[in-house]
Amino acid sequence: MSVISIAIGSNQGNRELHIGQALESISNQIGMLQQCSPFYENKAQGFDTQELFLNGCIAVETKLDAHQVMAVLKEIESQLGRLKGDGQGYTSRPIDLDIILFENSIIQQQDLHIPHPRFRERIFVLKPLSDIQPHAIDPISSKSISELLSDCTDKSVLTLHELKDYH
Repeated sequence: MSVISIAIGSNQGNRELHIGQALESISNQIGMLQQCSPFYENKAQGFDTQELFLNGCIAVETKLDAHQVMAVLKEIESQLGRLKGDGQGYTSRPIDLDIILFENSIIQQQDLHIPHPRFRERIFVLKPLSDIQPHAIDPISSKSISELLSDCTDKSVLTLHELKDYH
């Protein structure tokens, strides 16, 4: 069994419902949900939109390997209405699911990068990940998540958002 960290985000449609459906699908198809961070609302990064994101992280215990987990996450995204990107950059989406850490694995392949290549630069990933796994180690930098959060230069404003209706 492996413990993996997954970032969850949504900024389109009923964000809480999409997150709830994603959590349920992950529990049913990938493994046991061990921890769920608080969710934070923040402005989109990398593109312009008025739709705010809800972002959080979960820790899941799974028997699947990283490629299997990624395939399931992509299928869940598709089922929840995420359209395949056109390669033109970031866009709004009903759900975004990314593997951040997979134990202390480093995978650098064309279709899979673990740890997630940009998570160290994103407070909207580091803050919720630090809430649940502050002592987890990034196998590339050898720093803990709390150290990465302290070092992060992204000063975007995160607002704590209590999920009310996600069933």
